[in-house]
Formats: sequence, structure tokens, C-alpha cells
Amino acid sequence: MAERSRLFGRRAEEAAAAIDRAVALLDVFRLSKVDVSPAVRLVTQAREALDRKDSDSALAFAARSERLAATLEERYRGAQKALAAIREIENRARAVGLDPSPFLTAIADARRVAREGTVEDGISIANYLQARTILEAALTKGRDLLQRAEAIANDIYTAELALDALKDANGHMDHVEFERVLAGGRSLIERARQDLARGDFETAGGIARKAEAGARRTKLAYQDAIRALADAERSIAELRAQGTSAPGAERLLEQGTLLLRRAKIAEAKDALEQAAREAMRIAADARRAALSVKEAEESLSTVARSGFLPEEAQQSLRDARRALAENRYERAEELVADARRALGKRLELRDRLARTIEETKRKVEQLRAIGTDYANDVEEMVLRAEREFENGDFATSSEDLKIATLLIGPPGDRNPSGKARVA
Repeated sequence: MAERSRLFGRRAEEAAAAIDRAVALLDVFRLSKVDVSPAVRLVTQAREALDRKDSDSALAFAARSERLAATLEERYRGAQKALAAIREIENRARAVGLDPSPFLTAIADARRVAREGTVEDGISIANYLQARTILEAALTKGRDLLQRAEAIANDIYTAELALDALKDANGHMDHVEFERVLAGGRSLIERARQDLARGDFETAGGIARKAEAGARRTKLAYQDAIRALADAERSIAELRAQGTSAPGAERLLEQGTLLLRRAKIAEAKDALEQAAREAMRIAADARRAALSVKEAEESLSTVARSGFLPEEAQQSLRDARRALAENRYERAEELVADARRALGKRLELRDRLARTIEETKRKVEQLRAIGTDYANDVEEMVLRAEREFENGDFATSSEDLKIATLLIGPPGDRNPSGKARVA
């Protein structure tokens, strides 16, 4: 009997110690938000069994309480880890503009399932395991969505940067018109954000890329327009410095500047490029006409030193100088061409007379060789024609050569007496 009492006493002590361990463990777990109430009820049952001196049952209830508390705490930590991860996904979704409601719904479902609980081994417990499963499923899906959403958000951000890069254009455009240019791009970006929030990634990405491409095209067109503006202003300034007027180019410059102020970038670019081309054309025409006049002056100056200068060529050159001063470059070149033609005709006539004089001289020598008595008369006419030629009197020289030729007569009619043969 005494032995039995000692055995019962040791079992009771073991049961009491097990209960104390379970209570201590529960006190630790209570520091977190894990629901250990089922384990607490098991401790209560263990104490009741111990009071009934049912040490074995008390030990069993205490051990079961300890195991259940550890299981619940482990499951709770797993669910909390999944919750923390999905909270992070939710915050990142908000940051990129993605609708976070699917994540909030998953969190609400997980909490509901956990509260509803489940029954294991006849004990009702919080269903942390199922809650974790719900959260992890949402997490897996959410990570894929977030990855796609962040890619689209990057596209939207890039479009915004491209649109912001247009701010440099504000200095050349009216502010209201500048805002009108930006309005289209901003509208597209807002549409992309809305589609992103709805989860329509394909549409959102397409719109964002369209907005970016449009902004980049606008910026490139604006830069081209500014370059054309600088080219036109520089070319026209150079013409003004030379005293050359360019009314057509100046009108185009004024039109292009006005169009740029009104944010008509493409139209402004065309007008300004035309202004630059027109100014460069005028400059080229001016250089060409000035060179033509200079070369014509040099040609006439060379001829003038020989005492031979046709009045028609001189007058054409004077008119060409006047046209050049009046910026009528095409007309100046036409007059230079007239002067060259007049000079060319005069030179051709001179060369022809020079050849005729030499030929006539040879014929006089032939007359002397056959002993004609009128050779001296012919020679006198040829010498007169030569003096007149040297003095530039080509008309009189030509007439005297004609008389000399008549005196000489055809080759078959010449005879020493100077009288023509009778057929």
C-alpha cells in the first residue's frame, strides 16, 4: 500500500511538472497574437484530472496542450510570414498604381478562415494552415502580376520623362500653346495608369509606349525646328552684314517663328528650313553674280589695254554692276552674259579682219610677183585698212578691204596691165 502511494505521488509530481511546463509555454506564446485557447483548455482538463488524482490523464492532457500550442505557434508564424510578404506586394502594387484589392481580399479571406477555425483530433483550433495557403496562393499570383505591372510602370515613367524633356521648348512657345502640346501626352499617360490599375497591362503598355514615342517625335521635331531657326537667323544676318537684302527669307523666318510660338512645330520646322534654304540660295546667287561681274570686268579690262573695247559690252557691264547693287542677281548674270556675247562678237570680227588683212597682203605679193601695175594701189588700200583695224575702226577697215579685194579681182581675171580679161 505504501509503495502504491509512493508511485502515485511521483506520477502526481510528474503531472504537476508537465502542467507547469505547458503553462510556461503558453505564457510565452501569449506574447504573440497566436490563439492558444484550445491549449489552455487542455491545461484546464489536465488540472481537473490531477485534482481527481488521475495523474496519467493529467500528464496526457498537459503533453497534448504543449504539442498543440507549439503546432499553433508554428502555423501562426508561417501565416504571419505569408501575410508580411503579401503586405509588401500590396504596398508595391499601390506604388506602381496597380489595384491592391485582390491582395486585400486575400488577407480578409485568410483572417476569416483563421477565425472560423477547423477541428483536429476533436479539438477546434484557429485555421492558420488554411489561412497561410490562401495567402501564399495570392502571393504567387501577385508576384507575377507585380512583375508585369512594374514593367508597365517603367514604360509609363519613361513616357513621363520623355514628356518632361519637352519643357525646354517652353522658352520658344507660348505657355498656353505649350500646355496644349503636353495635354495629349498627359492624357495618354493618365489612360495608361487607369488601364494599369485595372490590370489591363497590354493596353496600358501600348498606350505608354505611344505616349513616349509621340513625345520623342515632338522633341526631335522641335530640335530640328530650333536648328533651322538658328541656321536661318545666321544666314540672314550674314546677308545683312554684306548689305544684301533677303525679303523672302525674312518673311519665312517671321512665319516660322510665329508658328513655333503657336506650337505648330512641324509647320514651323518647314517654314524655317525654307527660310534657311532661301537665305543660302540668295547668298550663293550673290556670290555667283559678283564673281561673274568681276570676271567680266577683268576680261574687258584686258581688252581695253589693247585699245579695243566695244561700247555694247561696256554698257552691259555697267548695267550688270547696277543690277548687282540692287540685289537683282539673275539679271546681273544675264547682263554679264550680254557683255560677254558682245565682246565675243567683237573679238570674232577682229580676228576675221586680221585674217583677211593677212590674206590680202599675200595677194598683193602675188600681184607684184606677176608684175601687175596696180599692185601699189591695192597695197595702199590694205595699209589703210590695217591702220584702221589697229585703231579699232573695224567698219571702215572692212570697207577698205572690200575695195582692195575688188581691185584685185578674181584670180582668173588678173593680167600685168591691170585690165580685166574679156571672155
